[in-house]
Amino acid sequence: MDKATILGTSSAFPTKLRNHPAVYLNLEGNTVLLDCGEGTQRQIRVAELSPSVDYIFLTHWHGDHSLGVAGILQSMNMIRREEPVFIFGPQGTNSSISNILKTYKFYASLPIKSTALDLKREKSIVKIGRYTVYGLNVKHSVKCLGYKIKEDDSINIRQEMLKKYGVTPGPFLKALKSGKNVKYKGKVLKAKDFTYLKRGKSLVYLTDLVYEKKLVKFAKDADVLIIEATFSSALQEKAKEAFHLTIADALTLAKEASVKAVYLVHTSQRYESSSVSLKNEIAGLKDKLRLKAEVFLPDDLSKIEFC
Repeated sequence: MDKATILGTSSAFPTKLRNHPAVYLNLEGNTVLLDCGEGTQRQIRVAELSPSVDYIFLTHWHGDHSLGVAGILQSMNMIRREEPVFIFGPQGTNSSISNILKTYKFYASLPIKSTALDLKREKSIVKIGRYTVYGLNVKHSVKCLGYKIKEDDSINIRQEMLKKYGVTPGPFLKALKSGKNVKYKGKVLKAKDFTYLKRGKSLVYLTDLVYEKKLVKFAKDADVLIIEATFSSALQEKAKEAFHLTIADALTLAKEASVKAVYLVHTSQRYESSSVSLKNEIAGLKDKLRLKAEVFLPDDLSKIEFC
């Protein structure tokens, strides 16, 4: 996976420095968006990324997460794109896409394949190269989904074993990686001794939701967790009323799920000029929770190393 780029870190209202939510990824040459808020196309241009999108995964149809969909489709329609665009979202997605196509004028036949999802349990949605995208219903004020992108595990050769036993690399290594023992200069090389399992990387995207225990399993051991932290912990009641998380909620989930890195997004506009106070709150909660994960309060266009 190439770098993930966080295109927007604001919540309902975009600000001078923060755009509506969207995350851009490249999965083996396939361009992917997680959410597509207003202004996403421009953010893609500013970040100097490819404007042609293959997959869009929408958490829900509140405007701050979906207003950019029409613009993305219009642009690809205007350049006469012939490859299909795959759009996934919660119940109602197919009718929403249909309404977009009826509302705006499309002059070419852009192949759009939309899929509405209702996932009471974690389920694989689509395979993209060596990556699998999973989804799960989450609790918000409207139908909403969480997403996880998981790289396939792989079997790798132990280079130190080749060196130790003086084994010169050759085509037979493919058999070892497939789990078969092989003969080499009269000796048997056992696959279990000369190979190891490399766990695939995983990225979890959770935004606009309330805390539920099932989220811990969904995010378990994730390398990257991009999660909303709309409110400071001082506004716990307001967060509950709005079906959102506070910073404390998000970091508690990260702790319970043993994730490696946390990116807090969907920040309320009220904190635009006081990020220092949020960073101090994060530092205090990290100590209190004994959270080992790295925690970031990213700016728009921040890159995430994930490969």
